[in-house]
Amino acid sequence: MIHVLFVVVTLVLLCTAAFLSGSETAITGSSRAYLFHLAKKGDKRAKKVLDLQEDMSLSIETILMLNQIILFLIPTFTAWYSFHLTPAQSTICTSSIAILIVIYAEICPKLLAIRFIIPFALFAAPAIKILVSTLKGLTRILEECAKISLRLVGINIDVQQTADQSDEELRGAIEMHSSEGDEEEEEQKKTMLKSILDLENVYVNQAMVHRRHMRTIDISLPVAKIAKEISSCPFSRIPLWKDSPENIVGVLKAKTFFKALQMNNGDFSKIKISNLISPPWYIPETTSLMDQLENFRKKREHFALIVDEYGDLLGCITLEDILEEIVGEIVDEYDNKEIADDVKVQPDGSFMVNGATPIRDLNRQFGWNVPEKNATTIAGYVMYETRKIPDIGQVYVLAGLKLEILRRQRNQIVLMKITPQSTQQNTSENTKVVEN
Repeated sequence: MIHVLFVVVTLVLLCTAAFLSGSETAITGSSRAYLFHLAKKGDKRAKKVLDLQEDMSLSIETILMLNQIILFLIPTFTAWYSFHLTPAQSTICTSSIAILIVIYAEICPKLLAIRFIIPFALFAAPAIKILVSTLKGLTRILEECAKISLRLVGINIDVQQTADQSDEELRGAIEMHSSEGDEEEEEQKKTMLKSILDLENVYVNQAMVHRRHMRTIDISLPVAKIAKEISSCPFSRIPLWKDSPENIVGVLKAKTFFKALQMNNGDFSKIKISNLISPPWYIPETTSLMDQLENFRKKREHFALIVDEYGDLLGCITLEDILEEIVGEIVDEYDNKEIADDVKVQPDGSFMVNGATPIRDLNRQFGWNVPEKNATTIAGYVMYETRKIPDIGQVYVLAGLKLEILRRQRNQIVLMKITPQSTQQNTSENTKVVEN
């Protein structure tokens, strides 16, 4: 009878220890994103796993506490049982139990949990949830004792994970992700996902259309002339100015104008432009692209004007500009071909670049490391680093690139030739004039 009791109790304790050991691995290793997806589809067990992960320390401490208690009970019960055996039998029994604990209470359940991590977590979650809730008070007491002990040796574990750490963790997950398929397509997906994370750290003045390149119309022009301007404009929203191109008085939607023209049977004299325009929407240049994307959604608008701290017009930004930060350049049959051809690759490996080309576009397209902090365009970057307006023919080495000034219009760099250098150089220490 005593032998049967020992076998039954030992098996129950080993199975319980195996369950707890596998649960620890499954709950800590399960993908929160996948569990969230299952929970949204109505899986209650997935919601319980997410709840356990929400307070991971409490869940793991409860599991470990119970597991250690069971692993203490097994050798204790074995020692009691050994009193009824001969010395040789006692040695064999104790050794066998030790091997069973290692293999079946630790290694096997963890291997199963790793192989079937989501199913195991879903299976274990209901029971673990009950145990965590029941033993919460005792677990918290033991946790505080552990924290006090750690603080005595100068270790503080109450410091929470920062947002930057979470962001980098997500970037790492994106970088690690791989799937069968075209390698170039996979890289594009990764770039798009990382670009979404970058929206919080990129400001509208880095993605805007500068006021020099904005298509605007003088509101004082005759309606027929305005109609002709709208017909030749590839954009659906056109800023209107009065007295000065920087004094924007409203934004006219092409659809609104032609609808009014149709309602008046094409009679320009019956159309009053001031009744068709909407007030301009001004935003500060310090607005992040993520915030502006949310603002566009809330206001149901696609167009905003950007001003600096003095209220001066800097340029405009559209929903398409922000989308291009994620998916790359979007060029359709209505886009200005000059803008689409700002960068031309030469046979010798160099690039003919318009000075107004955004640094971000160049970095993303060619993998360059031109700093974006102090300038938006490549021409602005050259002038910032050299602290002067370069002359035609001057050549600079900046950020591991050889930049030759080819054309200048007044104080603006219009065209330059860029040749990547074989060795990347520090921008602040290696800024130099190569040739005058």
